[in-house]
Amino acid sequence: MVVLEFSGDDLENYDCVVALETRLEAELESGEIDGHDEGRGIVNVFINTKNPKECFKEAMKIMKDVKKEPDAAGCRKLDEEEYVRLWPEDDPTRFELK
Repeated sequence: MVVLEFSGDDLENYDCVVALETRLEAELESGEIDGHDEGRGIVNVFINTKNPKECFKEAMKIMKDVKKEPDAAGCRKLDEEEYVRLWPEDDPTRFELK
């Protein structure tokens, strides 16, 4: 599972992320959108995939077209609890779902 984390859960940002989620659902070939959640100033988009790194790269290409990038991203196996950080690449901290 890949999680894309966007800061800001105000209505404008929420609408932008939901529109992006819809676009990812239509265009993403390496994963399947599993929905989103919001709260605590964050909107998360969840993507089920067998290849998280490839899926994240593909999602980033799609997001560049709409000029929207996540503030953070991570991935984990569905049967595990701990995430591995995918974005930002140079951030050494562990990714935690908010």
